[in-house]
Amino acid sequence: MRPFLFVALDGLTRKEKETLEIANKLSNVNNENFGFKINLDYLLNKGLENAINPIKKLGRPIFADLKMWNGGRTMSSVIENLFILEVDYMNVYALADDLLPEAIKITTEAKTKVLGLTVLTHFDDAYCQKHFKRSLSETVRHFAEVAIDVGCHGIILPGTVLDAVSDITGIIKVVPGVRPVWYGDKRHKEEIEPWLAVKKGADILVCGSPIMKSVNPVEALERILSQMR
Repeated sequence: MRPFLFVALDGLTRKEKETLEIANKLSNVNNENFGFKINLDYLLNKGLENAINPIKKLGRPIFADLKMWNGGRTMSSVIENLFILEVDYMNVYALADDLLPEAIKITTEAKTKVLGLTVLTHFDDAYCQKHFKRSLSETVRHFAEVAIDVGCHGIILPGTVLDAVSDITGIIKVVPGVRPVWYGDKRHKEEIEPWLAVKKGADILVCGSPIMKSVNPVEALERILSQMR
């Protein structure tokens, strides 16, 4: 698939009006290769329908970033509501393991794709050694295999360890924490530049602050899309 970008609208909870205004401007960019990610806090504050429907009006694909890890019944209920709302992507922790297959089955006749989250980009090798007794690469590989085994359509992983799953084909590889060289912050321990993520095999990139906090968000979006090409 052609590399795709989700713009993270993480400011919706605290700066809803301003964030929606920027999203509206971005939606008019003449490039069909991007969509919008809605974060968990906004989905909880507004409710799924009230949070998703205004973004749907922008005419772009939507990624509901729920990071679910719950009982099978609860996850099935949430996934069913998301596919009714025609969300394109949503995510679950691969750690949910054998609680996931029945929930994922709900999407069989829907366009909604379920992504298995391996390790957050906020964590590093030391974190994985402490909690999983494995390196970051080994942990990501393990949970990638779990996600595939339970039926996830793709995986979410730090771009810095894409090499750990380079031999796995036929699934969607999603990389958050994308940071172009001209923007820096310390939110993600495992950051990667857009062009490098694509080169290493990422199918979908997620990037928020470098675009949404830019003086010119449209220009920032276009620069990142250009780097992805």
